[in-house]
Amino acid sequence: MKGKKIFKIIGSILGILLLVFGFLVAYTYYLMHYSLLPNEGEYKQDAHYINPEISILNDDFKVCDKNHVYQYYNQSETLPYFSGKNGFRDYINKGYENRNYSDSGYFNIRFIINCEGKAGRFITHENNLDLEPQSFNSDLKKQLTNLTTNVKQWHPVYLHDKKRDAYMYISYRIENGEITEIIP
Repeated sequence: MKGKKIFKIIGSILGILLLVFGFLVAYTYYLMHYSLLPNEGEYKQDAHYINPEISILNDDFKVCDKNHVYQYYNQSETLPYFSGKNGFRDYINKGYENRNYSDSGYFNIRFIINCEGKAGRFITHENNLDLEPQSFNSDLKKQLTNLTTNVKQWHPVYLHDKKRDAYMYISYRIENGEITEIIP
């Protein structure tokens, strides 16, 4: 009789532990496969949304899935730079010429990289070093925008075993007309 009671208690404990373990496995699976997917209806309200009506260089640009545009950091493998971050930095530094600019601040370019590795829907933001809105020299803006938009191939985001569309940004930190940092 005592043996049956101990067996029932051990069985109950093992059953509860098995249920808890199953729940943890299911929750982990959800986090890894579904928690990064945007919800329907949130896309246009997200802070990172780029309106195709006001962006530049999107005449021939198409996203592969207009309902799901991810963030570039949703993948763990690499940044989207086709020749790597150092290759991109070298490309910008070779092409950029400080024409006696006195500007300082952050020149930010946001865009989308589609599942084919093509970029489009570019939009720019300008801030001083205290992150307050400001305007840069128009030639400096044109030069950095042209260098960035002339990159023809990017690594698309690879998420859930599929190439996906993703938002990307490049922020140029500029001090007295010199590029001191490229983020990310």
